[in-house]
Amino acid sequence: MRAAPAMPGRPAKGRPASCDRPSGRRGRRTEMDLSNSLRSSPVSFGGGSGSGRESRKWTRLDLVLVLLLMLVSAVMSLWDLGNRTGAQTYWKPSVSGEGFTVDFGKERAVDRLNLYEGPGAHGRTKIEWSADGQNWELYAEIEHKHNRVFTWKSENKSITARYMRFTAVSTGYTLYEAAFFTKTVTTVAIPIAQVTDNGKAGSATVGSGLNVFDEQEYAPYRPDYRNSMYFDEIYHGRTAYEFIEKMEPYENTHPPLGKVILELGIRLFGMTPYGWRFMVAVGGTLMVPVMYAAAKGMFGRTRYAFLAALLLVLEGFHFVHSRITNVDIFGVTFTVVMYYAMHRYGETVWRDGFKRGLGWLALSGVFFGCASSVKWNYMYGGAGLAILFFLALFRKIRQSRSEGQRRVVRRTLLTLLAAAVFFVAVPASIYVASYIPYERATQANDGIKDLWQYQKNMYNYHKGVKEAHPYASKWYTWPLMLRPVWYYGGQDLAPGEAQSIAAIGNPLIWWGGLLAMLASWWIGWRRRDRIVLTIAVMYLSFYVPWMVAPRSITFLYHYFPMVPLLILSLVWMMRWWEERYRDGRRLTTAAVVAAAGLFVWFYPVLAGVMISREWMNLFIRWLPSWGF
Repeated sequence: MRAAPAMPGRPAKGRPASCDRPSGRRGRRTEMDLSNSLRSSPVSFGGGSGSGRESRKWTRLDLVLVLLLMLVSAVMSLWDLGNRTGAQTYWKPSVSGEGFTVDFGKERAVDRLNLYEGPGAHGRTKIEWSADGQNWELYAEIEHKHNRVFTWKSENKSITARYMRFTAVSTGYTLYEAAFFTKTVTTVAIPIAQVTDNGKAGSATVGSGLNVFDEQEYAPYRPDYRNSMYFDEIYHGRTAYEFIEKMEPYENTHPPLGKVILELGIRLFGMTPYGWRFMVAVGGTLMVPVMYAAAKGMFGRTRYAFLAALLLVLEGFHFVHSRITNVDIFGVTFTVVMYYAMHRYGETVWRDGFKRGLGWLALSGVFFGCASSVKWNYMYGGAGLAILFFLALFRKIRQSRSEGQRRVVRRTLLTLLAAAVFFVAVPASIYVASYIPYERATQANDGIKDLWQYQKNMYNYHKGVKEAHPYASKWYTWPLMLRPVWYYGGQDLAPGEAQSIAAIGNPLIWWGGLLAMLASWWIGWRRRDRIVLTIAVMYLSFYVPWMVAPRSITFLYHYFPMVPLLILSLVWMMRWWEERYRDGRRLTTAAVVAAAGLFVWFYPVLAGVMISREWMNLFIRWLPSWGF
């Protein structure tokens, strides 16, 4: 006899109570509603994603949504990214004592000297002033350091002078541009009447002193992020330029692939702030369709793919690292591809998808190699890939034997051989190839044979990082975002103003995502959900190594690879809630609106917008440890 249908708010007659079934409270779905929902949904619980091949196929709507989100991400990343112009010519003294004299043509009030330097991490310059060209006094003595590279630096001193004399005390630097300003006129530099070189005969000095004053229209009175490098840009952006110019690379503490990618922006737009940041904006934009594809493949529905990509666009860490010349945006994007491809391998079956499974393994291995060639910490994900691979292989062997399939041993051996190629040989080849631009740029008689020594040097550097940093943070503080990294602080601000760029995430995604992840682990474990398995294994593989890493000084940006996993956990819980509760979609909408509101709320410290110091301290600095 057919059982009577369940009445609203009451369990179906004749069916035993279950802890997995709604309790019948108002607002929850009935058991029949839930059952129908699960049958109609392309994603099922209990033993994996369960999404069919058709549900993963992209439709015209998917393409429209992805293009729309990419457009939004690109506009936000490229808007006010940095100046598209900058000084390009320079003077580089070869011996001490060389220099040049600047003549204003008449006595001028001088209140500030701005200097813009290029590659070079040492050397000193003496700058003197004179009213008559005979009697000289010291204006400033500049010690050239790596933190001055492609950065406007100010020397403030008020004098009245006609002549300014630059003399190289010690060499090893390049001076691209200099500009003198007076407090009464800050829009243009003091005009220069003449520049006279005092070079020594037979010297190998590059350029003339005139090169230091030939691009005055690019000289700002107030240095800021739009015209200068900030934070680690002085390493990554500079090294990309050195690869192009075949100069001795300064930064060698990370593998080269990230800097190789940065090269393209510099080749397109020159060595300008826009040029050295362009490719990170491209990387951040391309991360959006990667996230969309991963969520579409995991959840099998356009709705959840759109939610995942939208939350990524609203994520502060993603936004900030799409605008600073830092290579992490590339590494994190590669990690999303590598663990998604491994997840898809786990969803294939040998019966009708053996070759397709090998294709997913190959894709995972290639992007594992790319991620490892950006920074070493992305290699940590390799442990997670190995765990997921062997779990999937064991599952395939067991399933094939239970179905009585032939050639199980042969397929197992072929799979292990393919894994050795895709996750050892291929990544190693990519890693070695990434050093070719480095080798071409170095002036030493090095080659690939010296690759092992490079790795030892890199390891010793990170192991030896002991110097205290005001924005360093321990691994156990990262999930709670207790110490964001202050990347940039504005100079020459009016009293009561503030301007900052901080590596801070969206609180809803970080804190809400952490709760969602823990909840999904509990629920997913009971249902043997393979999406949750992928997220959990990859999260722990990226996070746990930092607990034992030899490097003692670490930063919140080391947590970046875990952020996409927090987003996927949020989406997983949204789907779980929507399929069980009538108000589930309202909760999802509320969460997305809250994430959007928080992104706007924190936008000033993500994009370097000038705001009042009072607003910053009262409404944006939520925790005392947030120092910006």
